[in-house]
Amino acid sequence: MKHQITLFLIFILLLVVSCGEEPIGQIPIDNVAPGKVSDVKVKNVKGGAILTYKLPKDEDLLYVKAIYSLRDGIINEAKSSLYTDTLKLYGFGDTKPRQVTLHAVDRSQNESEGVTVTIEPLEPPLISIAQTMRAVEDFGGIHLYWDNPDRAEISVVVLREDSNMEYVPIETFYSSVVAGDGTVRGLDTIPGNFGIFVQDRWENRSETQYTSLTPLYETQFDRLKFRALYLPGDEPSAWGWVLPNIYDGRIGDHGFHTAQGSGRWPHAFTLDLGQTGRISRIKVYQRQGSWIYRHGNIRKFQVWGAETLDTSGDWGSWIKLMECESIKPSELPLGQYSAEDAAWAAAGEEFLNSPENPRVRYIRILVTENWSGGDFLHISEIEVFGDNR
Repeated sequence: MKHQITLFLIFILLLVVSCGEEPIGQIPIDNVAPGKVSDVKVKNVKGGAILTYKLPKDEDLLYVKAIYSLRDGIINEAKSSLYTDTLKLYGFGDTKPRQVTLHAVDRSQNESEGVTVTIEPLEPPLISIAQTMRAVEDFGGIHLYWDNPDRAEISVVVLREDSNMEYVPIETFYSSVVAGDGTVRGLDTIPGNFGIFVQDRWENRSETQYTSLTPLYETQFDRLKFRALYLPGDEPSAWGWVLPNIYDGRIGDHGFHTAQGSGRWPHAFTLDLGQTGRISRIKVYQRQGSWIYRHGNIRKFQVWGAETLDTSGDWGSWIKLMECESIKPSELPLGQYSAEDAAWAAAGEEFLNSPENPRVRYIRILVTENWSGGDFLHISEIEVFGDNR
């Protein structure tokens, strides 16, 4: 009897559940096409167009779709729900006129007659960016500069002519910053032929620009020869994060740290590079993890140099080589950072020195601002590059 009651209860439960189930998938309920969109207006923008229109009055309207071609032979489709009267189309790589056909679609997937309009996209960002592209000879490679006022998401692809007289990719920079730049490193000091083009996320490409450049000699200074110096006026370490940590080859939550609330600011520290040379650049690694672009990570600082050491600590015997500022690519508020920011910090931030500056053996770094606006600093690692022959 107990078994029969159990079976009966299961049957009732299944009956209730089955009665409450909705049919899966949209079953067409009619074959009547909705009305057309009307009063279509076109606003051409950089690399695209914004279409506004009046929706038909059909109660079962679901969305409006646009059919168009970004490039010859490639058909694209964009959709906009019944809750808006606007379609934004982007990804056009030139300013050629194009036709866009709009269809209203109802819940039965019936499509209205098409309404066709002509758009003429304004010059896309990648074209204007390519027009600002500059490539110059640099230590150990070439340096590129470009302007991206619209902060478009782009990639800059660098090609080099190989022994078969074919241009092959050697470096790609991904960026959305306003003042973009990138450096190709590790090249021999022999003349080379290079090509550069800009590509957007829709795979549109600018024309390739060609140039011939001869990289300058560069090597990384041997960090095993570095030595921490402690001059009068230099800030001592705190929390066990001693100065030699910044040239031990370890990058992460580890490095040099000064004390908070010492009453002294700005803070300075000094290194003997153990070799004399002309510095091309230094690479600074922030304290990593959740500390990037905040807390004591250095934001603004100066690099001073000298070929001979004055142990008095007097700045008059030092030459200012570089005025540096750490830049967060996303420009997000303090305490927030993007994936691009994290990748930028993990790769180390480069600060360039003028080739016209003198040869030095000693460097002194004066930190004038950290990312929190406080009176202390921490730094994970420093690398020095240049010509030390």
